Amino acid sequence: MTTQVVRTVLFGWLVLAGASQAATVAGTVRIDGEPAGAVVVYLEGATEAPPASSQVVMDQHNLEFLPKVLPVTRGTTVEFTNSDDIQHNVFSPSAVAGKFDLGAYGPGAVRGVTLSEPGEVLVLCNIHMEMEARILVLRDPYFGVAADDGTFRIGAVPAGRYTAKVWRDGFLSDTRSIEVAGDGNLVLDLQLNH
Repeated sequence: MTTQVVRTVLFGWLVLAGASQAATVAGTVRIDGEPAGAVVVYLEGATEAPPASSQVVMDQHNLEFLPKVLPVTRGTTVEFTNSDDIQHNVFSPSAVAGKFDLGAYGPGAVRGVTLSEPGEVLVLCNIHMEMEARILVLRDPYFGVAADDGTFRIGAVPAGRYTAKVWRDGFLSDTRSIEVAGDGNLVLDLQLNH
């Protein structure tokens, strides 16, 4: 099978298309020339996807939320497990999350919340002020978190036109339109500046 390569530069975004049925979108994110880890790269389709129904875990271990950045689709239930040997109190002042407060709970306990509205959710512990995490609630299921070296991967993306977006610590970058071919993979190398 031959692969046709198309190169397009859009305001510092380099897009390369290849070949396959359900595409994989992968690449690297650099901010000010440096690899950017803990960055969420996500795609939004032209039509709104229905809410997903899934369950994920955000752990509390060694007085930290793990992971510190968690992208989910709307409709997801996030379970907050307490893997420490002390009590925690998980809450969020974010309106998109209903400003939830799960109360204090001890070692081994699990509390959960379903997130239905897209947006950024700040997660805190009322007992340990140094604990902080972010949940990014997305409308579409096409996202990936960049590793420390800036690499990311988004699998099983159907053919179509998408808006590619990048999120990092409350910062939403400019958006760009990309086309994912039904018979190709997409390499998306993102060069962003603060």
